[in-house]
Amino acid sequence: MAIAAREPMDVVAGALAPGDLLPREAKLAVVEAFGAKAVVAYRYEARERERRAAVGMPPLTRPDALNLLMALPLGEPVSARSLGERELRALKYLPKGAVVRRGGMITRQAVQPVHIDMVFVSGRGWESAMERAERFTPFAARSVMVDGVLRRKDDAVMRADFYGIGLFVTQGDAVEVVVAPRPFVRRRFTVAGWKFLEDVHRQLP
Repeated sequence: MAIAAREPMDVVAGALAPGDLLPREAKLAVVEAFGAKAVVAYRYEARERERRAAVGMPPLTRPDALNLLMALPLGEPVSARSLGERELRALKYLPKGAVVRRGGMITRQAVQPVHIDMVFVSGRGWESAMERAERFTPFAARSVMVDGVLRRKDDAVMRADFYGIGLFVTQGDAVEVVVAPRPFVRRRFTVAGWKFLEDVHRQLP
């Protein structure tokens, strides 16, 4: 049975035993990001999820708002007078629950809502699948799942290994791990990285 005839999430779930390459508690979901559909293995930040639900906080979508939050220390009051004009403008667009304002002081509450363990991109050809997978390079570990015969295998292995992308080949119900994915190492926290997590989070069940 080909990937095209199966749900991508079922293919990924069938390819990985619990605890194999992913934490046992990781869940799977299909999302759309950077113009590509992908299966993400994710774990909620449970405390933040509960906090947002309790205060009715919507997703954080504005880069200027995220930039402001990243400049504020978590849980420590900061005087509003210390903010610049641009930061004060961004403050107006923060959704309910992102910060607490009291007595001229602002205390950041929001943190990133979800952790992404792996992004899986499926396709019939490894080149196009890897091209889409590379869009996620700054944000998570990546793997591609290629359906059928792996053409130009040496080239595929070389590229996957060089970029640290996992390479899985499926034929029928069998899945071969040709190249294991390289673990993701976060070099720094960025607005783009936080926004990616927010965009994924709002698509999760």
